[in-house]
Amino acid sequence: MARDYRVRIRSREDIAEIAMAWWSLARSGQHSFNICKFVLNVLPDYIKGKGKLVVEFYDQSLGDSQAYVTFGPLTLHVDRKIWNAADRGEPYARYIVAHEVGHLVLHDQHAVAFSEEEAALLNYVQNEESAEWQAHVFAALFLVPDHIALRLNDADLIAGLCVVTDRLAASCLDDAKNAKLIATPRYEGEMCSGCGNFTLLRDGIGMKCDTCGSKTGYS
Repeated sequence: MARDYRVRIRSREDIAEIAMAWWSLARSGQHSFNICKFVLNVLPDYIKGKGKLVVEFYDQSLGDSQAYVTFGPLTLHVDRKIWNAADRGEPYARYIVAHEVGHLVLHDQHAVAFSEEEAALLNYVQNEESAEWQAHVFAALFLVPDHIALRLNDADLIAGLCVVTDRLAASCLDDAKNAKLIATPRYEGEMCSGCGNFTLLRDGIGMKCDTCGSKTGYS
């Protein structure tokens, strides 16, 4: 979104819980992940209630946004260079895409645009009503959850392992240290295709879900 929008209030704690679930879904046992593959192959199935997600590329001109989302129809518009850079794992580009993922996950067509006309300007009292603030918080926590920031406890290490900019790494570490609540994954397992929980754990030669008991990989 190029402009800011008024949306339903969400606290940082609320967004941290949501981002944690998506981080668990996106990762493959690593601190970082290919965000472009996530957008193409994983995200659409989980937000299909908002419509079929389309990704459209454009070549950015002076003054254009690097990426933005529209909801009618559901479309992620992204500059081709930004997308290719994110696919290569460039930290800033990954953040741009993660920010738009935040809009796709948290928002919908009911967001109210801030008017550019002073007489009709919508004012908000707190950041928690701002779509842009929410998307930024989501992106930061999606790429660097609080528990990972605290576990690594070093901005340089966070930047390297989580593939984010030095500035974002330092900000995430500071925010995690000041957070009221720390969202943590309940399990470090894989996603179970039977129940959808991240509780598919290694059990001998196969995998067994600790929630529904389904098994895979056994001969």
